[in-house]
Amino acid sequence: MNFYGLLGESLVHSHSPSLHKLIYQKVGLDAAYKLFAFPPAQLKQAMDGIRTLSINGVNVTIPYKEAVIPYLDEVGPLAKKMGAVNTIENANGKLIGHNTDYAGFGLILSRRQWEVNGKIAVILGSGGASKTVEAYLMDYGIKMIYIVSRRPERFKNTENKRYTNYEEAQSLMGDFLINTSPVGMYPNINQSPLSEKTIQQFDYLIDLVYNPSETTFLRLGRENNKQTANGLDMLVGQAVRAIEIWEKCSIGEQVTEELISEWKTKNGENL
Repeated sequence: MNFYGLLGESLVHSHSPSLHKLIYQKVGLDAAYKLFAFPPAQLKQAMDGIRTLSINGVNVTIPYKEAVIPYLDEVGPLAKKMGAVNTIENANGKLIGHNTDYAGFGLILSRRQWEVNGKIAVILGSGGASKTVEAYLMDYGIKMIYIVSRRPERFKNTENKRYTNYEEAQSLMGDFLINTSPVGMYPNINQSPLSEKTIQQFDYLIDLVYNPSETTFLRLGRENNKQTANGLDMLVGQAVRAIEIWEKCSIGEQVTEELISEWKTKNGENL
């Protein structure tokens, strides 16, 4: 049996063990998946533990997607491009970093046939998930990206990318409004990163949070007749791609569609 897990600081919100169990059952894999929550000061010990305990691979979530990189032996080209790792492969003690969030985010858009080419997007948050979303949008022809950060002065603006703070973001307008921050995640379900007035200035709302299935952010969007999507497709898509890397296998699109459908049925998803 192969053994996998999830690294993060606070994992009370995570559905990953249940999701991975469902995938393993569906594709006939003999594997187990556990949660590994720990404070930032213990990151090095956690990374050493992957080798010591012969854990076959792990996913990585907030706040370690960037912080794990110095502890890796190798970083794949996609993860290197984005500066963010969400999947680590243990190849006989050699830790290799990958990014499967890219494919997962793309699944949100492709399943709904939402076109980003020539559009304007605002990304809330400037961490590892934000970098992944930014890279995908750039690759698929986004016209302009505004990235909202608590400390925008840390970053450099470019011709089609601007950094701003949350106060100034209230006046932004565009096509896509994408929350990559943990604001609104369980248990703080009554929070929204931006006001309803700002939400009204966009056509599509995406929240990478998947627990709850409809955040306050998305509820405000729905009530204002916006197109909305939560992070479930990304969760499933990145998990499937991670398993393909770990198990050296291929999981078809139809299986992914079935997984999303079964997960919604099982958990009462409404998005």
